[in-house]
Amino acid sequence: MPETARCSETATAAPTFVFVHGLTCNSFYWTPVVRELALLGHRSLAVDLPGHGLDAPFPLSYQAPQDLAAFTAADSPLAGITVEDNVAHVVDVVQQVQRHGPVVLIGHSLGGVTIGMVANKIPEAIHRLVYLSAFCPSTPEAPSAMALAQTPEAAEDIPAANPDHSLFLGLEAVPPGIIRFNLRSADIEALEDFRMLNMPEATLEQTLAILNFGMQHEDGARTQFADTRVQPETWGRVPRSYIRLAQDNVLSPALVTKMIADADRLTPGNPFDVHTLDAGHAGVVLRARELAALLDRLA
Repeated sequence: MPETARCSETATAAPTFVFVHGLTCNSFYWTPVVRELALLGHRSLAVDLPGHGLDAPFPLSYQAPQDLAAFTAADSPLAGITVEDNVAHVVDVVQQVQRHGPVVLIGHSLGGVTIGMVANKIPEAIHRLVYLSAFCPSTPEAPSAMALAQTPEAAEDIPAANPDHSLFLGLEAVPPGIIRFNLRSADIEALEDFRMLNMPEATLEQTLAILNFGMQHEDGARTQFADTRVQPETWGRVPRSYIRLAQDNVLSPALVTKMIADADRLTPGNPFDVHTLDAGHAGVVLRARELAALLDRLA
């Protein structure tokens, strides 16, 4: 087939949805959404960023019976992974998928910084960006996900975590460059604290299912601190949507409003198209049918 005919064919093809997970998640997290999109007749692909999914390092000390001290102190290859590594991986995926038609690139939570940087590099390859309760740094004052998380808006109307009962293993206890959780903890108060912050609509059983199938125990810390500002001349050309989550206790409503407003000021001719789902930050996959229906409309 001539290349011009192939390009014309892919330009009118149905879009493929490409999902980029957030901190300590993986491609398995998106399984309910991929299923619902398939039932609507859509192709979709969930990416595992480097060191995630079946490439995640699981030390023996994490297995039962746990050696929690050894697990906490264990080194990890994820400490060396950079945002550039993540972006290069997703750029390669998008360019392969683009051969079959338009690409809708979706980033959840910390995955927002990756999709923003991908759009900085290859805006012409992306049909639409979708930020699903995701970080979108766009200003010199808050150039990274961590800087956004430290703004006054980030703490508004967010319940405080209980430091005495937490799945999070403090940064001072783990090797440099690593964020680590004990997701196999049986501490019911820690699990309840995690549920309340991440998926308040979920039952304990649903929380455990998401922890065991869609999340992993650690991630690299460097991506959160990297300057990942979106650029108006590249990213700013791509149509974009933001999906707010009404029960989100991780990204506050005020922080989401700030990120949307900051980005819209950067490219006033191409503002965010904003939608809302009644879901928690990680519990959104429990609303897979509603999310798939919304993505279907956005495509």
